[in-house]
Amino acid sequence: MNIKAAIFSAIAVLGTLGLLWVGYQGMDSQQREHEEDEETEQAREQPEMREHDAVRAIKQRGDILSLDQILRDARGQHTGRVLDSELEQKDGRYVYEVELVDDQGRVWEMKFDARTGEVLREKQGD
Repeated sequence: MNIKAAIFSAIAVLGTLGLLWVGYQGMDSQQREHEEDEETEQAREQPEMREHDAVRAIKQRGDILSLDQILRDARGQHTGRVLDSELEQKDGRYVYEVELVDDQGRVWEMKFDARTGEVLREKQGD
């Protein structure tokens, strides 16, 4: 490929990227939310999309708190080691489930509203 062709190709690619960026910036917030909702829906429908990518999209939209925040809250109630954590959607609401063992060896199961961090349920397990 000669130099002129390479320069022309590079300009064409940059021009296309610039048009895409301008188009995205020109969208109103409702259009952006619609695209973000589609991305989240694709994450649910496409098994090859990793679960953490779907959770990241939900977190970036502000629909949930970070797992780190929830784990800090859980450890604030029961000092100990986290055994397991999950994010589930129940009745249209995202819920973090956290299981930890406290310093006395007791297992605690806690459920948190993923949006607010409110403790929904707490019980001592087996």
